[in-house]
Amino acid sequence: MSLFKSKLDLKPVFQVLFAIIVIGAIGALILSLSIDNMVRSSLESTTAEVLNTSVDVEDVSISLLNGSGTISGFTIHNPEGFSDKSAAKLQEISIKMKVSSLLSDTVIVEEIRVQKPVLYYEQKATGNNFDALTENMEGSSSSDTNLIVDYLLVENGQVTLTADIGSEKSIIAEFSKIEMEGIGRTGNNTMEQTIQQILKPVLEKALREAATQGLMDKAKDALQDMLDG
Repeated sequence: MSLFKSKLDLKPVFQVLFAIIVIGAIGALILSLSIDNMVRSSLESTTAEVLNTSVDVEDVSISLLNGSGTISGFTIHNPEGFSDKSAAKLQEISIKMKVSSLLSDTVIVEEIRVQKPVLYYEQKATGNNFDALTENMEGSSSSDTNLIVDYLLVENGQVTLTADIGSEKSIIAEFSKIEMEGIGRTGNNTMEQTIQQILKPVLEKALREAATQGLMDKAKDALQDMLDG
């Protein structure tokens, strides 16, 4: 009889444990969604302020367990004075970060991998859209939040070079790989300054590789035309 009673007494304990597990799971889900929204909002607002143009981020998903996650649909729109096309579209971004750092003054991102970014370079008689974005970066204010990115990899990208001077001409080319390490580890590393340290060299190298590839393709086409003639 006493053994049967002890078994019955365990039922409230299991109920309490089950309730704790359910509440914990709901709490973790709410916290995860809060972190996702916080990262998404910070990406949009900070990048938009740095570049002085509109920025959209479709979705952010960060795991509380290991800090890994994805960012989808990161779009940087053209600055004022250029076409309504997007200056850059980053559809596939994987990240690994220290989740605890989101609650501190310095956000630490251990790794960012960007796959298949699409850039649109627009040249006009008055200048180009990337130079305009760079100038906007130089005039941006600094926030109280610092950002460190230990490793960045950008690969398999595409650049469309369009010149609208007299008549419009376009070249579509690809760039293979861009790697950077220790971004924001030394010197100034406010959110805006670290974004500048990332965007400037990435844009410059992508354009150099794309321009070289584009010119090579044009030369090959011209040679082929001569041989066919």
